[in-house]
Amino acid sequence: MEIFFAIVNVIKYLIYILLLIIVLIFIYLNVAPVFGSSPDKETQKTIENSEYFVEGKFRNIKTNYTNFRSTEKKATFKDWFSQPKDKNPLKPLPTAKFHGEDLKEGKFVWLGHSTILMKIEGKVIMTDPVFNRASPLPSFNSKSNSNFINGKPFVFENPIIVDDLPNIDIVIISHDHYDHLDYKAIKALSDRVNQFFVPLGVGAHLQRWGVEKNRISEFDWYDGKEFMNIEFTFAPSLHFSGRGLTNGNSTLWGSWIIKSSQLNAYFSGDGGFSETFKELGNQFGPFDIAFIENGAYNVDWSSVHMYPDEAVQANIDLQSKILFPIHWSKFDLAFHPWDEPIIRITKEAKKRNVTIATPMIGEVFDLDNLPKTAWWESLRNPVKY
Repeated sequence: MEIFFAIVNVIKYLIYILLLIIVLIFIYLNVAPVFGSSPDKETQKTIENSEYFVEGKFRNIKTNYTNFRSTEKKATFKDWFSQPKDKNPLKPLPTAKFHGEDLKEGKFVWLGHSTILMKIEGKVIMTDPVFNRASPLPSFNSKSNSNFINGKPFVFENPIIVDDLPNIDIVIISHDHYDHLDYKAIKALSDRVNQFFVPLGVGAHLQRWGVEKNRISEFDWYDGKEFMNIEFTFAPSLHFSGRGLTNGNSTLWGSWIIKSSQLNAYFSGDGGFSETFKELGNQFGPFDIAFIENGAYNVDWSSVHMYPDEAVQANIDLQSKILFPIHWSKFDLAFHPWDEPIIRITKEAKKRNVTIATPMIGEVFDLDNLPKTAWWESLRNPVKY
């Protein structure tokens, strides 16, 4: 009987510990600022009036496109915890040194993943600023260069920090996932940004992080706004949103069209392939350049993240002169090798006669002098895809 009661006591204490962990997680989810906040009553009313908000959630536009990937590898349980060779860079990524004064009129610079700086009509625009980890979880596995779960960025030869940036007129956000909306970056950038353009519901996150409401404009799909002689239009994408366990799809997601007298650009944010690209190309194109996601794909989530061949087709459908692959080369967010996306998309672009830009992170360029060097090839043995 003593053994029985001892076992009961052990089980009892394990239950107490489990309950304590659950309570601590609940407190963390509700207190930690990284998770953002919920919209106020006025904004929530605007959200509920959106035709894309149905039964308490935002919904994707219906598509007739079916992504059938019978030859692509499905993820296994082992893939979630193993680090196969060459999944992450074996040494720091070669990057150019960048300083704010380098960004002249008509210039662009890629800061990694989906973060781009451009100067148009004398105004500086930034997309999805992320400079830290792509995860709300405490960092661990410090021996790894990067990790699928803890969201550590890859190591750069010349790290780019917020202090290197110029003052920014407009920051546009595509959605509130951690690899696109960085709490620490927003806190650090806030004082040097004039205006934030965000999807419906995302403004509450920024307000919790100290950005005044009068500096935030929220957009539904197909909403447009002219600011400083530049027209911004928020457009649909096939994706989803959420920063917590219970607020999935409570904020909107999408892509951006940036048009001035000098430039017509498309920024995809995240999303699966669909006929929407052709519709946007017909309505808002042709585009001078399209920044299109190319990375973190897998057959298990192919409806919300494009494959490289689909990104090339999206560029064609958008009627874009130049394809600029984004959403790669900074985080380990899927199971493919870190450089597979760029190898596959450059191969497909060449096959389909699509002009593609491939600058190093931090390299300043303009549309008349596109960087096309395969800088990634020096980091490991070539692999055929």
